Amino acid sequence: MDRSIHSEHMGTFSYEEMSKAYTYQEGPVHWALDISDEKANVHEMMHRAEQIYGVLQEFDKQAKIAIANELTAYKNDFWPEYDEDDEHLDWDEVHAGKYDVTPERFAASIRLLDVVIKYEHIYCEYDDGELFGGHRIHAYFENDYRLISAEI
Repeated sequence: MDRSIHSEHMGTFSYEEMSKAYTYQEGPVHWALDISDEKANVHEMMHRAEQIYGVLQEFDKQAKIAIANELTAYKNDFWPEYDEDDEHLDWDEVHAGKYDVTPERFAASIRLLDVVIKYEHIYCEYDDGELFGGHRIHAYFENDYRLISAEI
């Protein structure tokens, strides 16, 4: 039995039993329709995926800005761009913010990898651009694309 669903705008999503999701790979972005919630309607989720796909460049741009606004202070406080053990480090420059990452640089550094349409929200995973030592950024959005939270 073929367990796939086709989108005229995106392509064919294949069902993966293990993850209980329909998945599709478009270039560097992996898409999924997570139907693990019993209230999930795959056709409604496909419609939501197509809506995001149609505005993906703008969604991604706004998402990166929101994520940067959420995580830049955390980055600068806990993942510094300097070596704390460097005996020649000028701590006055550190405290003045010389090594701080700006929200603009943060947003420009990260890259969208996954979009998962879930019943109650949208989950996106981003490559951290080495801001956090190669860890992934996990971002959760309302269905109207407003950021709920972002974390490493």
